[in-house]
Amino acid sequence: MIAVGRITKSVGIKGEVRVAMLTDSPERFVKLKAVWCGADEKAAVRFSIVSMRIEQSAVVLKLKEIDSRTLADEHRGEYLFVETKDAVSPAKGSYFIHDIIGMKVVTEAGEEVGIVQDVMELPANDVWVVASGTKEFLIPAIKEVIRQVDLNARTVVIRPLEGMLE
Repeated sequence: MIAVGRITKSVGIKGEVRVAMLTDSPERFVKLKAVWCGADEKAAVRFSIVSMRIEQSAVVLKLKEIDSRTLADEHRGEYLFVETKDAVSPAKGSYFIHDIIGMKVVTEAGEEVGIVQDVMELPANDVWVVASGTKEFLIPAIKEVIRQVDLNARTVVIRPLEGMLE
């Protein structure tokens, strides 16, 4: 499953929940009939979506199984997941974070840099945290640096900027 949001708080007294989106497209919630809710995907339980509305930086959902503010508050901080088959494909040149984490990073010259451990989502661009032993490198996810991403081979080829790997 893929995490698409996280419940941040209850809304009103009838059990609506405000969801911080973990996706670039709030419209993806419009077609969903159900989501799985839990601290992680193993603990997630299926909930039916009764209604949804898009607000400035969040989505507000009414889930059939949550009918009070108290129940909604109990789910605060939990993630909302969709099945992989319901996932929206990322745009060309974009990737799901869960696809990038764990990939091997090498330079264009073939030197191994390390493994992607995390993705930091920053205002200007994402930054991939790559670990090699006790060293950690911050790789900006920009065209000038990320030269090739091979999801099948689980490999990323980079052209490091000066001083990036020191």
